[in-house]
Amino acid sequence: MNTLSLAHGRDAGSANRSAGRLPLVCLLAAAASLGSLRADVLKYTTPDNQPAEVEGEVIGSGQHLLAVRLPDGQIRLVPEPAVTEREERPAPAPIDCKTMLDRLKTEFGPKNFRGYAEPPFVVGLILTAPLPSGSEARVTASLKRAVRFLRNVQSVFGRYAKSLRLPLSEPQFPLVLLIFETGEQFQDYAQTVTRGDGLSATHMAGFYSIITNRLAIRLSECVTFETPLHEAIHQQVFNRGVFQRLAPVPAWFNEGLATGFEGDGERITASPARINLRQARRALQGASFQWKDLIASDDLFRGDAMAGDAYAQSWGLHWLLATRYRRRYGSYVRLLSEKKPLAQDSPEQRVKDFETAIGQPIDQLQAEFRRTLAAGLRRHRVAKQTRRDSATLVIQSDLAKVRMIAVAREGIMHAQGQVRNLSTIRPMSFYVMALTDAGTYA
Repeated sequence: MNTLSLAHGRDAGSANRSAGRLPLVCLLAAAASLGSLRADVLKYTTPDNQPAEVEGEVIGSGQHLLAVRLPDGQIRLVPEPAVTEREERPAPAPIDCKTMLDRLKTEFGPKNFRGYAEPPFVVGLILTAPLPSGSEARVTASLKRAVRFLRNVQSVFGRYAKSLRLPLSEPQFPLVLLIFETGEQFQDYAQTVTRGDGLSATHMAGFYSIITNRLAIRLSECVTFETPLHEAIHQQVFNRGVFQRLAPVPAWFNEGLATGFEGDGERITASPARINLRQARRALQGASFQWKDLIASDDLFRGDAMAGDAYAQSWGLHWLLATRYRRRYGSYVRLLSEKKPLAQDSPEQRVKDFETAIGQPIDQLQAEFRRTLAAGLRRHRVAKQTRRDSATLVIQSDLAKVRMIAVAREGIMHAQGQVRNLSTIRPMSFYVMALTDAGTYA
């Protein structure tokens, strides 16, 4: 049986200054039908035997848990046997962007939080230190750029869903993106939210949490937006009516779909039906597992060791379905959309769902994929991968990206390089040290 996965992670890599806030545009339209929804007030006992209370809409039950969706879009999991009292009330309206920004400022502290919103998007930046004079304008520009990027993601995803004839709804809650200035801040937050589920925090460049409904990324990822793109697709999938959060949607589908949009960062010209050169090359190298294992279980995504291959093979499976089995692919998506929060599917059920919808055995598809992708690469005349000079090193450490070339002549090491500041909000200085078997160079 599959277990709960709480986050989808991707590995790496105005004016009112006295109040510490930037300009806001905040009003999230609520659907007219919300007034007819019902919510519950649950009183329960915590594991340490303390009384607790939560008010929200119960969206699912199972695995001895109740999933309660709060007015800010977050989900609280309540142990069902611990509930002592349940009272039904009219559902509270979802909060708007301004309220969300106020809550985020309280959560992270007004001195080190900057925020900006254009419905339905809310972007927050968590600083590590006070900004130098003149940097507020850079922060404003960075936050607005992030919102433009998110709106572009929404448009691209909308066109892709339309091509599959998938109905979409408008987001019910503000869609939050949190940007952490330093890796240490990001890792602390990631560890708190994910509780160690999935990739380790040190190997994450960003993640989307189905519990908080938030994206979280490192500031260094705002240069290309490649990781935010992957995670923003997850957020779109679970907020536009495609899938329900906490439903047993296979990880290969979520990750393969999002990976299909990668490749060109902010421009977003890729889609699951186009060849992603990086993933294609890795997928063609072969996998140490069968696609049936990928479909039957999420275990391949739960650690760092196999995750890279799992992402590449998931991309490959999506690409094959989107190019050669498009109609059946849409049927499979609609089948997954009917899955309910906290429900469970056995490995056998997951395999049956897939093979019934697609109409082909999984092992046959895996064999077909290698032939089809190889032909696709030849047809598109994809250039061979450029071989990197073995004496060239490119490495990123938090907000510094270093490119160094080293050559040994007559026993003497000669090295030169460049360092790039990845911070979009403040000037920074870096100390670069190269350690070799002949000594240390600074």
